[in-house]
Amino acid sequence: MHTYEGCSCPVCKKPFLPSDDIVVCPECGAPYHRACYQLKGACVFEEMHGPGFEWKRPASAPKPGKCPNCGASYTGDLIFCEQCGVPLHTEEPRPSPGVQGAVPLSSPEEMSGEIDGIPVADWAAFIGPSAPYYLYQFKRMDATGHKVGFVFSAAFIAPIYFLYRKMWGLGILAAALNLLLNLPAALIMLAEFGILFTLPVSYATLGVIASVCSALLGALQIVGWGMFASWFYRRHCARRIRRIRQETGDAGETVYRERLHRRGGPSKAVLIGLVVFYALTTILTFVAAGAL
Repeated sequence: MHTYEGCSCPVCKKPFLPSDDIVVCPECGAPYHRACYQLKGACVFEEMHGPGFEWKRPASAPKPGKCPNCGASYTGDLIFCEQCGVPLHTEEPRPSPGVQGAVPLSSPEEMSGEIDGIPVADWAAFIGPSAPYYLYQFKRMDATGHKVGFVFSAAFIAPIYFLYRKMWGLGILAAALNLLLNLPAALIMLAEFGILFTLPVSYATLGVIASVCSALLGALQIVGWGMFASWFYRRHCARRIRRIRQETGDAGETVYRERLHRRGGPSKAVLIGLVVFYALTTILTFVAAGAL
């Protein structure tokens, strides 16, 4: 079966799965779903049958591989095994959105041990493709005794970063603080556009307040969010992993792993939604400014 993983049935064009019932043409060796072959009644390459013709695996089909730890098969460019969380490759993985300079775990041995009493493999399964970077940061924290782990995206777009990483509380808090600290500057802009004619304080005083709020926002983004983002994410992951383990109970390791993968990792839907929202807000702001 593993020979055909990553290939597609010539009849239905659907990729073969490990659980599929597969038959091969006795003449050329082309693989089919049994039901598809019976429906077709003959090999689709029948006209090409003859000396010298043999079905070959398409060059575009991803080559199957096996996890070095649990032996589970996989195809494509997965970084971690979906069953046990062990790294599948030793070369440096591609950093994922919001993560700078992902550091690879060079061997399965580095997946041994625990962080905060949780097996490292569980961390990797929950975090997803960005696990090399974050596990490196977590281990460095333990080695140095410091909580600092700078994340550039958290320093500049903290609400998006936290919501993308499913840290809903911090994401909402960061968004609320951004709005609050940007409020004085927004009032000044509305006054300049002639939308707001009555200010709560004098224009000069409001300008000073806006400057102070801007400085506070910059410090919060760099020091509060950027420098401690990895630590916040570590606490978040630890709580969620322990909760999933407790909820799983005696349901088995397979159910536990499946829940780690489903509930962990980043939320691409949230990222896309926030980017669209920010883009529309920016466009509407420019349109309103032009109309005025």
